Amino acid sequence: MSLLDTIARALTFRTVRPAEPAKNGRDSAEMRRLRRVRQRMRSGAVWSDKLIAPRPCMFKDLSVGGAQVEILGAPIKPGLLMDGLWLYFDTEKHEVSCSLVWMNGRTLGLRFEGALRPPSRKYG
Repeated sequence: MSLLDTIARALTFRTVRPAEPAKNGRDSAEMRRLRRVRQRMRSGAVWSDKLIAPRPCMFKDLSVGGAQVEILGAPIKPGLLMDGLWLYFDTEKHEVSCSLVWMNGRTLGLRFEGALRPPSRKYG
């Protein structure tokens, strides 16, 4: 499924299904405004002006407003990503400007800040 199909599918979905119950018994209803679509075997790259080279990543989930990605290899220091970054989609050969929302080890939560555009640099 292409990125544009994924985004269109997410936009036409009207309801958000609740999250699975938490293991501690508390109510953990999904509070997101946009539906997330889990991704399998979709790769890309994360890049910022402070990184020497783009870092390969795998998409864990994707929505219209952002993505959750896992960096391959060693984790990136948070200070290198705080001033904005770009997320490159290998299959679509496009990139999008992002901001870092959260980070947990090698997993990043990203918010899209702009529209998809042709790459501004060479990836891989």
